[in-house]
Amino acid sequence: MLPTSLNKLLLAASAASIFAMPAMALDTVSCADREGEIAFTYVTGPALVQPVLSVDMQMIGDFGFSTDPDQPKYDGEYVSDGFIGRDVEGGDVSWNDENGKRHHAMSFRIGRTSHGAHSIIGGVVSVAGGGLWVVECKSTSVDE
Repeated sequence: MLPTSLNKLLLAASAASIFAMPAMALDTVSCADREGEIAFTYVTGPALVQPVLSVDMQMIGDFGFSTDPDQPKYDGEYVSDGFIGRDVEGGDVSWNDENGKRHHAMSFRIGRTSHGAHSIIGGVVSVAGGGLWVVECKSTSVDE
């Protein structure tokens, strides 16, 4: 696990690069399954080397996490891999134990498609020890 001070430094560096980018460059995507068992939100900055900036996840009950060190549900989780392709984006969230060994917490793969004025965003999410869900999403960069 990275020390909190290092996480905050990396977050500050990311924020500095974000504010230097045009305002339209960030996208917040909110996803949930139809049964209400899981919901998560992720923020992307496509021009960045690590394009998935943060992930907040909540499952039914009390299990959830945030990769933002300033959030109450933060417990050392971080985006270990994020990507944005032509029609698919996603990421992996991990955490490190006291020995520095990485553990998988969550993965998501989200597709975007459109036809004329209509668009659909959705995909799958898996949570270690929790399960696998099909989710529908909404994006701040898509007028619905």
